[in-house]
Amino acid sequence: MSTASYGKQHLWCVGLLLTLCVITLPPDAYAAGTAGGGLPYESALTRLRASITGPVAFTLSLIGIVGAAGALIFGGELTGFLRMMVFLVLLIAILVGAQNVLTTLFAAGAEIAWSGEGKELMASFHPEPVRRR
Repeated sequence: MSTASYGKQHLWCVGLLLTLCVITLPPDAYAAGTAGGGLPYESALTRLRASITGPVAFTLSLIGIVGAAGALIFGGELTGFLRMMVFLVLLIAILVGAQNVLTTLFAAGAEIAWSGEGKELMASFHPEPVRRR
């Protein structure tokens, strides 16, 4: 038996096994736990994320955008370094503010609500109830 046909035979076996695994998977969707891994730095990162995406950061980003745009428009002749710093402030302000704007415009996510009947969860993007075991 040549090595090419031997490799083809193994490839067919792997494909058949993967197909059987996909076919025999249960159709139920299970909710993942959102508790996290409990690492010591997770609470600090969560607070940092809340600070960066909060209303104070959004207000500061708007002030940064207006200030940087004003410096570029009315600043006259800026040196290369100062011009680069103004662009850096503008970029950071846009990145911080864009997250809040996009969340406001396109807020979407999987919302899972308890239906109160039996052991079923109703998912807002799924037409059928999701079983909870």
